[in-house]
Amino acid sequence: MFHAYIVEIGPQAVGVVTPENGAYRFTSIKSAFDALDDQLFETADCARSAALRLGEDADPSRSALTPFGAAI
Repeated sequence: MFHAYIVEIGPQAVGVVTPENGAYRFTSIKSAFDALDDQLFETADCARSAALRLGEDADPSRSALTPFGAAI
């Protein structure tokens, strides 16, 4: 089973994290988050936290990981 997550900060999707060799790779979909592009994180939530730190005036209560996936 393949599971990926959309990383959302406020009302915007800012990236996607996908599993890779026991970690999660961040792919930026907003240029403000390009600094995280292609980085590996221990968990999907670690990637979300890193995106929060990059977000200007980001409110942690308005961030989310939205799962999506498909059977492979």
